[in-house]
Amino acid sequence: MNSRHASLILMAINLGLVGTILYLVYALRFSPSMANAPIRTKVITNTVTQIAVRKINATNNLLASIGSRLINWRALESTNYVTYIENLRTFGCPEETIRDIIITDIAKVYARRRAELRNQLQPYRFWQTTDPLTGGLASSPELQQQFYLLEKDQRQLIRDLLGVDYRKELAKLTSDEVSAEQMNAFLTPEKQDMTRSVEDKYGDLEQEVYARSRGLFLADDQEQLRQIQRDKRAELATVLSPEELEEYDLRHSETANNMRTQLAGFQPTEEEFRKLFRLQKAFDDNFDQALDARDESGLSLKARAQQDAQVALSEEIKKVLGPERFTEFERVQDTDYRALLQISERFTLNPDVAGRVYNMKLAAEQYKAQVEASPNLTDEQRAIAIAAIARETERQVAASMGDQVFKTYQTAGGQWLGNLQNVDDNNLPPPSQEQPPQQPTGTTLPYDIRLLPPELQYYLLNPPRPLQPAK
Repeated sequence: MNSRHASLILMAINLGLVGTILYLVYALRFSPSMANAPIRTKVITNTVTQIAVRKINATNNLLASIGSRLINWRALESTNYVTYIENLRTFGCPEETIRDIIITDIAKVYARRRAELRNQLQPYRFWQTTDPLTGGLASSPELQQQFYLLEKDQRQLIRDLLGVDYRKELAKLTSDEVSAEQMNAFLTPEKQDMTRSVEDKYGDLEQEVYARSRGLFLADDQEQLRQIQRDKRAELATVLSPEELEEYDLRHSETANNMRTQLAGFQPTEEEFRKLFRLQKAFDDNFDQALDARDESGLSLKARAQQDAQVALSEEIKKVLGPERFTEFERVQDTDYRALLQISERFTLNPDVAGRVYNMKLAAEQYKAQVEASPNLTDEQRAIAIAAIARETERQVAASMGDQVFKTYQTAGGQWLGNLQNVDDNNLPPPSQEQPPQQPTGTTLPYDIRLLPPELQYYLLNPPRPLQPAK
C-alpha cells in the first residue's frame, strides 16, 4: 500500500474520530456531577520514545479522579498506550472506537519516523531519476530496509496492544476487491493466524535477499528465493491439511496468479480452473523449482525437457477441456487476441468483435503463407496477391470495429495488419529451372482460401488487375 493510499485511509479515520471525541468532551464537560470541579490543564502527547508495550497498571486512577476534577480528553490520554487503552475502556469507549483511536495515533507516530528517515537518508532532489521497476523515485536499499523494519514494528505493536492485524484493519477501509481475509475464508480463524505467521516469517527472509541484492539478482539470489519458497510451502504443509494446502495454492501460488492473468478472456469454470491448475502446478514444480539455476548443464537439460513436456502438457489440457474449449484456450494465449479483448472492453464493442477479427487474422496469415510458398507465382504476382490480402483484411477489420476504434487499434495491438503486406523471404520457395511458373486462369487460384471471409474470397478471386504470366 503506497503512502498516498495510507494517508487517505488515515484521513477517513480521523474524520470519524472527530465526531466521537467531540461527543465525549461534550458529555464530560456537561456532566452534572462534575459541574463544580476545578479545572486542571496538563498537556500530554504520545512520543516515539514512549511506545514500548509494557503490561503495567494504570498510573492515573481514572475513576478515583472523577469526583475531584473535571474529566476532559487530556485526562483520558496517556503517553503509555497500555494506560491509554485502559482509560478508554474504563470510560466505556467501544472497542472498535478504541482500535480506531490507537491505530491512528500509532500511525501518526510512525509517519513522523518515516519522514525523519526519508529526510535523513534520502532528501528530495528534483533531478533524481525514477525506479524502472516501480515507477516511483528510486530509493536506496538502506532506506527501503528501514521502511520495511518500521512497518513490521508497527504491525507488531498494534498486535501486542489490541490483538488485531494492522493490515486486516486497513483492508476494511479500502476498496480492494478481495482482502486476505476473504481469500482465506476457507480456513478457521486459528489456521488463518498460523498461516499469516508463516507468511510473515518467510516474507522477512525474502526481504533480506532483496535488500542484499541491491536490485541485481544473481543466480545465487534466485536459487535462495526458490529455496525460501520451498521451505515456506513445507512449513505450510505442517499447518494445513493436503486439501487445505491445495486451496491455499489456488489462491496464493505463483502458478494460480499467472493462470488468472493468462486465462483472461477464456473465463474458465471453477472445475476447469482446478483441473488446469493441477496440470500446470505439476509442470511448474518440475521445471521452476526442481533444477538449480546455478547449474548451467542442468539449465540446458531443462530447456530440452521443458519443450517436450510442454507438448505433453498441451495434450493433457486438450483431454481435460475437449476440442472446442481447447481451441478457445489456445486463442487466449495469443497476445494479439488479448489485445483485441482489451480494445473491445475499452470501447464497449460487441463481445463477438474480438473473435471475428481474430479469425480474420488467422485466415489472412494462413493464405499469405500459402501465397509466399507457392512456386506458381512470379515475385510480381506474389506481391500483388499479398497486397490484396492486406488491403481487404484491413477494410474488413475497420468495418467490424468502426473507423475511430480501428485507428486506435492500429497502434495499440493491431501491428499485425501492417505486417501482412510484407513478404517473408524465409517462406519463399527455392528457384526451379525445370518447371516455369504457371499462369492462373480465369478466377481460379491454386490455393485453399475457404478460411477467409466471403468478401475477402471474392476480392482475391476477382483482383482489380489481372495477374501477368511469368516471362
